[in-house]
Amino acid sequence: MKTKFLLFLLIVAFLSGCGFKLKGGWEIPYETVYLQTDMNSQVGRALKKKISRKSNVDLVDQVNLAAIVVTVLGENSMREVSVLSNAGSVDEYELIYTVRYKFYSPNDASMDIESQLVLRRKITHSDLEIAAKSNEEDALISDMASEAATRILVRLSREGS
Repeated sequence: MKTKFLLFLLIVAFLSGCGFKLKGGWEIPYETVYLQTDMNSQVGRALKKKISRKSNVDLVDQVNLAAIVVTVLGENSMREVSVLSNAGSVDEYELIYTVRYKFYSPNDASMDIESQLVLRRKITHSDLEIAAKSNEEDALISDMASEAATRILVRLSREGS
């Protein structure tokens, strides 16, 4: 029994000594946020959903009421051939999802940051499963939009601190 306890203590000491820590979330350091996106923007919808879940942040509907404005300037998804078979047919595509965004404060002219994210995912291709692969591609793009929204909010939390 003592050996198990000592082994447990040794593991705990090792994990605490090696710098291991859980990944932290993001906290928006602003009380009010104005979100400026196109109605069809997947990233815009994901941002709105993620910000709305935070109880300490209010989404406002006028720029002059916001402490910070988050603008999605553009988003684009495309696919490129990644792997060809020996016969010359496509075996794998790479999905590329690009989002341009900007933060600015209506009250602070020095807070004006524009940036771009590029996310990539691989997807296999099959001529026999076109409908299924199309659904998989749509799901991957939706997942990339959600990840892009999270990365934008993490960046916003770092810039505001």
